[in-house]
Amino acid sequence: MSRLEKVQQQTLKKKQAAVSSRVKTLEALFLGELANLQSVKYHSAQAVGVVFAVSLVVQAWALANVFSEMALHQSFSLSYLVIGLLALLMRAFANFARERICADASRAIRYDLRRKLLSHLTKLGPARLIIDEDAALSTRVYEQVDALDDYFSRYKPQVFMVALIPSVILLSVMSVSWITFFIFMLTAPLVILFMIFVGHKAAQANRRQFNVLAMLSNQFMDLSQGLAELKRLGRTREARDRLSDSATAYQKTTMGVLALAFLSTATLELFASLSIAMIALYLGLGLLEILPWQVGSSPVTLTQAMFLLLLAPEFYLPLRQLGNDYHAKQKAEAAATDLLEIMNAPIQSPHLQTQKKTSTTETETQPPSETAYYYAIDGQALLRFKDLSWFEEGRYRLAPINAHVSQGERIWISGESGVGKSSLLHLLLGFEENYQGQCLINGQPFRHLNLSNWRKNLAWLPQTPEWVNGSIRRNVLLGITPPSEQAIQTALIKSQCDAFIQALPDGLDTKLTELGSGLSGGQMQRLSIARALLSNADVWLLDEPCSGLDNETAQAVLTTLEQASKGKTLLIVSHDTHPILWADKHWVLTKRGLHE
Repeated sequence: MSRLEKVQQQTLKKKQAAVSSRVKTLEALFLGELANLQSVKYHSAQAVGVVFAVSLVVQAWALANVFSEMALHQSFSLSYLVIGLLALLMRAFANFARERICADASRAIRYDLRRKLLSHLTKLGPARLIIDEDAALSTRVYEQVDALDDYFSRYKPQVFMVALIPSVILLSVMSVSWITFFIFMLTAPLVILFMIFVGHKAAQANRRQFNVLAMLSNQFMDLSQGLAELKRLGRTREARDRLSDSATAYQKTTMGVLALAFLSTATLELFASLSIAMIALYLGLGLLEILPWQVGSSPVTLTQAMFLLLLAPEFYLPLRQLGNDYHAKQKAEAAATDLLEIMNAPIQSPHLQTQKKTSTTETETQPPSETAYYYAIDGQALLRFKDLSWFEEGRYRLAPINAHVSQGERIWISGESGVGKSSLLHLLLGFEENYQGQCLINGQPFRHLNLSNWRKNLAWLPQTPEWVNGSIRRNVLLGITPPSEQAIQTALIKSQCDAFIQALPDGLDTKLTELGSGLSGGQMQRLSIARALLSNADVWLLDEPCSGLDNETAQAVLTTLEQASKGKTLLIVSHDTHPILWADKHWVLTKRGLHE
């Protein structure tokens, strides 16, 4: 290897180390900010921890007196026994209260974080797929948020106890035996150093485990959605083998994490046991008065020796417990990396850009009133695009277009893949802001709109509509102010859903899954049309609603759309294989722009 190559490798390693250090800093800040949200509960837990530490020392002192008196006088003072038992009960109560407080804090943190993640993903809209597929995102929101539980309920409070309990014990031991004090001081760092070493390895193992779990989730979702097609093609065996390989990989990474956890526990137990044995040997030889440097006299009394022996395991217990919980910290940091990727994803929010200087020539007109956004004024076009384009990463995602849409006009948009058909719809949905040129709603810049009010007037029908576990009624009314029963029946008739719904055993109360099991693709699309009708939206945006349907079913859905969308302003993306012959205009998007 040449000298230049060695220098390049060293430079690369330094850059990787710098990036890794920066990531760890961001993870620590993120976890710290989450913990600060429950600072009152953590302060309460610390106060209870002080009671626990004091009770521990009092208990050891009282029981040491009881044991020494029994050994020397075959009797003991009842007051010492009562004090010891009361200290034991106080210690148990303090420990229970501390665990409950920390568990409540962890639950509150995770609940709030999950709510923020779901809200952020909702605002991202289709842009969330840039981060990862939906199955992997759901794994992050549920599995990886829950992976923070041990950190906030155990590791975070244990860090305080590791500083508190050994400090209280060292202060108690200092006046009794300097040698025991120095044994504690010399052996405690060994436990901490090994804990950090194993914890670093555990962090790498946890990151691998999360990556494999995300891949497994994506594969399982893909397999569930495409199972019928795989059966038709006779490829279920290959899909099963692939899923089995991913499951085996997840099993191996999980066992690797567990192996490191057991290794850490065993080693910490070994160090602690050896340290306690050293103290016991010193005290035993001292009581026998045969210490090499102190023959004929004992450095401690029997009561003091019992006191030190009772405190020795308690000194190392919080360190051992922190070592056991340290992999929870590494697991939490690994999870925080993926959660931060979601939280740091920029939300494309035009309504937040009112004061932002843009590269367009839009005039700084005051936003119109809420009721003026969606209705054409004096024949003015509802939508107008002036040199509207989207240039990103060195290419046009949407070439410059100039066009207008009048209220009630239905537009068919076609073109080859990658020319920006879906991008145009995403822009109108308010999920993208990095466009150039002008997008006007009734002559008003799109960036000035109240995005929430604008979306209330939109009906969005994607290629694969979103469904939830529940009844058909719940799905068609999702996010809609409940209308009258007559309005529901009218929408079902217009969308041609009434016939197949009446044939179902429970009608509108028939249960659906996320995949719409029990209904065909055409029926699911008709339900989407019924949902759009019930929303009373005036502007409909449809992104290839016939994708994945056979020609006969697709034609039936388009016929339904023709009847249901009359009077609506409609932009529908569809390939030439499913022509929209009843549309008022046909826009053909190309890499050079738009042709009508």
